[in-house]
Amino acid sequence: GIDLSRFSRTAAKSSGAIRSKLGIPADALVIGIAATLRSWKGHDYLLEAFTGLADKFPSAHLLIVGDGPRRQHLMEKIAATGLAERIHLIGHREDIPDVLAAMDLFALPSYANEGVPQAIMQAMAMELPVVSTDTIGPRESVEDGVTGFLVGVRNSEALLKPLRTLIAEPELRIRMGKAGRKRVRDQFDRRADQGGHSA
Repeated sequence: GIDLSRFSRTAAKSSGAIRSKLGIPADALVIGIAATLRSWKGHDYLLEAFTGLADKFPSAHLLIVGDGPRRQHLMEKIAATGLAERIHLIGHREDIPDVLAAMDLFALPSYANEGVPQAIMQAMAMELPVVSTDTIGPRESVEDGVTGFLVGVRNSEALLKPLRTLIAEPELRIRMGKAGRKRVRDQFDRRADQGGHSA
């Protein structure tokens, strides 16, 4: 379950404060991922999708949280995009609620080895719409069209449409974000089995 008292917009540091520390403009539109840097987490596909939308959305930035064996590979791939100033690879973090608060939407295009991804539930608890893959774990967390979007695996083109939609429609981001927190509160609240719910 998720500790909704910790993963909360009111409990986390302000978006502006954490963005300032990370070198991200206050007015940026931030797509985020928090996952170990392994091939099956789908970072390559997210980078390709971001490259495909960056020209149309000059305020868009990509925030990559986590570390792992693919770090060097991703650093090289980021350098090759020509968009390094808009892609932030910040490594392992302990302040995940604060880092999530710096994001406008969350993506996890993984294609294997997922149970029910904690990162997705944490993002939903932080009122972030989620774009993920239509596989067993994410499918149990994300309600397609309500709390986010599910797309095919290993497909950067499939990621583009929902990312573009969410960037272009702030009201949809807010609506899906609120629906996501409600879903976590109703189904994944750590305190639920104790007879209590967080706000």
